[in-house]
Amino acid sequence: MTEINETSLLVERAVKLHGHLGPFLVIGVRMGQVARLHVVADDKNIHRLQGSIKTPPSTPFSCVIDGVQASTSCTVGNQRLKIENSAELITATFRLENTNKKVEILVNPKVVEKLIGEMSEGTDEKQLAQEISNMQMGQLFVLQGQRLHQEHPLH
Repeated sequence: MTEINETSLLVERAVKLHGHLGPFLVIGVRMGQVARLHVVADDKNIHRLQGSIKTPPSTPFSCVIDGVQASTSCTVGNQRLKIENSAELITATFRLENTNKKVEILVNPKVVEKLIGEMSEGTDEKQLAQEISNMQMGQLFVLQGQRLHQEHPLH
C-alpha cells in the first residue's frame, strides 16, 4: 500500500471516530504513522506501542488525540495513551513496551501558527487538512531534535 493510500485510509478512520475532518486531526494521524514507522517494526508489535501526547487542552489542538488514537493501537481507554496539558507546543512520545525503541515528535510551531492564522481567516478546514496530508514530514515534525530528511518514506 502506498503512503498516500495509507494516510487516506487512516484519515477516514479518524473522521469516523472524531466526527469531522480538520487539520489537527490529520496531524495526529501523521504522528501515529511516524510512531509506527520508527517504533513498531511490524504490526504484530502494534499492541505493545505506548504513547504520551502533550497539547493545549482546547480545540482545535486537542483534535490530535483522536488522530493518534485512530492511527495507532494507543487509546485513552486501553491506558496506552496518556494526555498532558501543554501551554503551547504539541508533542508526542511513543515507545515500544519492554524495549529502548522510542520516538519523540514535535509539531513544527510554524505550521501550528500558520494553521491557526488561516483558520481564523476562515480558510476551509478540509482544505487545510488536505495540505497537512500532503506536507513533507520534515516540514511538519521535528523528531528527537532532528528534522526528517525530505527523502523520508513518509513524504
